Amino acid sequence: MAGARVPYCPACRHFRVSWDPRFPRACTVFGIKSRELPSLEVLRATGRACPVFEESPRIRRERGPRARTGGE
Repeated sequence: MAGARVPYCPACRHFRVSWDPRFPRACTVFGIKSRELPSLEVLRATGRACPVFEESPRIRRERGPRARTGGE
């Protein structure tokens, strides 16, 4: 678990903001509501990074198409 990188939940298509002020962050796949990022809860429970992270289409649209350059 030490050094494991967790995905950034707000960039995931499964992340939602909860109505509950005590547990404002939620994951629709795992049914988690938490004060912290749901990916941290998954890491604590399983010892592994979240296996269902999928970048939100909204995030992809805001970034726009990326040109693939050779590291330039």
